[in-house]
Amino acid sequence: MSAPDLSIVIVTHNSLPALRECLESLAAAAKGLDWELVVVDNNSDDSSRDVVKEIIPAATVEFNRSNEGFGRACNKGASLAAGKFLAFVNPDVTVDKGALKRLIAATEFNLRVGVAAGRLRYPDGSFQPTCRVFPTVTNLMLSRGSAISGMLPKASRYTMPDYETPTIVPAVAGTFILIRRSTFERVGGFDPRFFMYMEDTDLCYRLSQMHLKSIFVPSAGGIHRWGEGANAGRLRRTWLHHLSTWKYFLKHVPNGFSLIFLPFMLAANLALQALIAMVKAVFAGNRDVKPGSAE
Repeated sequence: MSAPDLSIVIVTHNSLPALRECLESLAAAAKGLDWELVVVDNNSDDSSRDVVKEIIPAATVEFNRSNEGFGRACNKGASLAAGKFLAFVNPDVTVDKGALKRLIAATEFNLRVGVAAGRLRYPDGSFQPTCRVFPTVTNLMLSRGSAISGMLPKASRYTMPDYETPTIVPAVAGTFILIRRSTFERVGGFDPRFFMYMEDTDLCYRLSQMHLKSIFVPSAGGIHRWGEGANAGRLRRTWLHHLSTWKYFLKHVPNGFSLIFLPFMLAANLALQALIAMVKAVFAGNRDVKPGSAE
């Protein structure tokens, strides 16, 4: 039996209800392709695995007895897949009709393309930033994860704007991407030291070191319900993002700043974010109290 055109790999961890819409979108998204679905479940205690089999009975479902993280689970899914291309799709992405075929078309005959990413939208239809530059200390201060980003000018932002045509960019979010199986194996897959976040930027950086490009394909779209793909609190997500950022700099910029000073900067940003969130919560609570009411 010949290998399918495409293997779609999804990592789940308590991913309902968003997962259902993702799965229901795949047949139209991959129309015209010979494809398979591989799901790696990171120890969900909801019925994510049952829903996968309900909607796509032929899917391969691998169950991890613990939450092994996103990158490591993606690597496991890739090892179980047989497709010539691998599409990594977050469970909170509803993929547009024909989007996966368009990603393959943008990649298939251009050997310079390492990874292709689709154009993501928020549920209200507005553009969701997909592309980014490689991290530096300056653009980290201007990223959406920085507590002071709103106080600073928009020059040197970490994320990049929307584009109307396929565009080569430094790096793309791993939310909805496609890569040749042979390329994924050659680059060594995702680095499992990144439990969650930065594994996609790290992958793009390593591809760039192999003289391969990351490409943004606006015609291959999808709706991303950010944060609904896994049941994890905002504080834990923020902590993991900061930790992965530190690991990224230790790996790619291994100097005294990354080892000694950066963790203090990240810890200060984390504390400032927590303080801002607490103040906002207090003010929101005060607005909810009607004049003259007893607390």
